[in-house]
Amino acid sequence: MTNEQVKLIPRELRELIELNFPTARFLSEEEQAKYEEACKQFSGKAADNLRIGINGSNLFKVLLLNQIGIRTTTLPELESALENGLALQGFYEDVPSIILRSAGDSYSQNDYLARSLAKFLGITEFKVPLIVNGLEVVADDKSQYGLGFKRTDKTQVIEAPSLSHGNNQKRFFRISQDYSVKFDEKGSRTLYTRDNGISGLYLDGGSDLNSRGEDWAISGDDGRVVVVGSGEASAKNFENYLSQLNSERQAQIAEVEKRYANAMRVLKGN
Repeated sequence: MTNEQVKLIPRELRELIELNFPTARFLSEEEQAKYEEACKQFSGKAADNLRIGINGSNLFKVLLLNQIGIRTTTLPELESALENGLALQGFYEDVPSIILRSAGDSYSQNDYLARSLAKFLGITEFKVPLIVNGLEVVADDKSQYGLGFKRTDKTQVIEAPSLSHGNNQKRFFRISQDYSVKFDEKGSRTLYTRDNGISGLYLDGGSDLNSRGEDWAISGDDGRVVVVGSGEASAKNFENYLSQLNSERQAQIAEVEKRYANAMRVLKGN
């Protein structure tokens, strides 16, 4: 005999909870077609750097996908997809985040983008690396890629001390929901990070975390885009189920109270 315990969660409730969680999957051919249609608004170098097939990925592609309503996974969501068994090993996966460490970049091709991003975000001091989410990609002739970034009402800046250069090549097991990395010298994964400038963020084929990439135009056949879908059951259905469950319990309580009252009357001879 053991002291093992289990929670008594009704099957219907457990199924509804699972259905309400979002799903993660690889980009579909239909979504790729929508992406290719969106790329037609660009020309020259910009178009060249966005011309990526379904088997391929770079930072600009995932930003544009989000821009046209095809939401790709954030880093914490990608980590959750990995933990829940999505077959990511052997592929690299970009997330729609930019890491900014300084208002300038020693890699000349990215210097303009680092300076312009820091300027329109109004950031002059960098105590720790910053994760910038919610940007859009726009045509920009001043950029070496023909592409730049645009701030939106969804733009968010998050401090990311875990991505400091002092942690370069440290081992870890997992990435937390707040983007922090749980370092452990016995970890099976490695962090790679830069000491200045701007970079993208992705998991490589071994699920290592890389934020030191410099050439953002590169896309390989081993690149995959992971997108997010909503749960099959709506929050309204979930609320309705809880309401129904509560009503049933109230009816059961009322029935027990009725039987108890009848039993008491019998005992008192009424």
